[in-house]
Amino acid sequence: MDCLQRGTMGGLIVLAIVVGLGGAVGAALFHLIIYVSTNLFYGPGAAGNFIGTISALSLPLRILIPTLGGLLVGVIYKYAKVTEAEGEGVPEVMEALAHHRGNIRPIVAPVKIITAAITLGSGGSAGREGPVIQIGSAIGSSVGQWLKLDTEKRSLLLAAGAAAGIGGTFGAPIAGLLFTTEILGHKLTLTKTLVIAIASLVGTFGAQALTGGAGLRFLISNNTSVTFTLVITLVCIGMLSAFVAIGFGSVLTKARAAFQSLSFPHLLKPALGGLIIGMVGLYLPYIHEPAAYPLTIDLIQIVSIPLFFLVALFIVKIFATAITLGSGGSGGIFAPLLLTGALLGSLLSQILLSLEMIDISTATTIVVVGMAAVFAAAAHAPLTAAFILVEMTENIMLLPLLLGVCYLAVFVAKNIKKDSVYQIQE
Repeated sequence: MDCLQRGTMGGLIVLAIVVGLGGAVGAALFHLIIYVSTNLFYGPGAAGNFIGTISALSLPLRILIPTLGGLLVGVIYKYAKVTEAEGEGVPEVMEALAHHRGNIRPIVAPVKIITAAITLGSGGSAGREGPVIQIGSAIGSSVGQWLKLDTEKRSLLLAAGAAAGIGGTFGAPIAGLLFTTEILGHKLTLTKTLVIAIASLVGTFGAQALTGGAGLRFLISNNTSVTFTLVITLVCIGMLSAFVAIGFGSVLTKARAAFQSLSFPHLLKPALGGLIIGMVGLYLPYIHEPAAYPLTIDLIQIVSIPLFFLVALFIVKIFATAITLGSGGSGGIFAPLLLTGALLGSLLSQILLSLEMIDISTATTIVVVGMAAVFAAAAHAPLTAAFILVEMTENIMLLPLLLGVCYLAVFVAKNIKKDSVYQIQE
């Protein structure tokens, strides 16, 4: 115990392993509870075939379920008194690092798991990754508080927990390490890099052992040829992604302000958000979180989808995510940003395919790069975005294209708006 409290190298490595395991367990448990929650709200099998299941439900029930989910979340907020669990998760982690000496209350992790699982399982339009990052961070911070470590070491374990959460969710340990410096702003030294890298690796392989999977995977071929058409298209994606990301952040901010200005009880606001999502979902059920991952796979595999549907979903998904999170629902923006980027890439690739200017392999590359570019522009994190897609696709050959487009997207975004989507929420 003394060795751990003094923060020796051996002690820090032990703590990195402990926090990594905690992050892995937190990620695996969170995903299991979402699975159970989805099946409880929509019926057996909904987690595996959401669109098929929801299409068989009556229209009033499809509106009622997200509303009920929002109401349950509001009640939990009121009586648990854990306001940190509202919303996205990453801004709260950034605030804990910047203003609270690396302290996150231990109760945040279980409350975040429950409220996010209810929000997402009942059909909220948000992602899983932000909550997992906050859960991992809360675990790391709690370990540091329990051992009465100083602010620097406590902050280090918080960052290590965030990296473990990303590694456990995406199966992307390198992206987990990069996230802590690009987005959380944690300044790395050799010792800190080692600690966070160990936690990220343990989180990755621990979650894989617990779930039997390798994290989110979008496997694609290595057959893309770099042509003039592809280069021009990727430059356009880089520039367009910046405007999409800024628009996403602006809508999110305005939705939060709109819900905060409402004069009725705070605990009812997530229910109102759920009601709106339920009504919109009658026409576009793909806005619901359980439908997002299968749709993203279809987009990457270039399944033929009408252009008007892609345009409609592209617009509505941004507003739906803003409604879910702005009303107080618990979830992330990581996955919605990736889906928005995939929709942008799919729109361009479908047009080029119809003009016979590209082949299927090139179209897939455009979609994948679009995913990375929109997230990079929104988070101001080109390295994290590039490497997370490399690790998710298991295709290192994409790295030069991803880096080039992500840096372009961030450059344009920063010159239009200084703060990232996470910074404007702090």
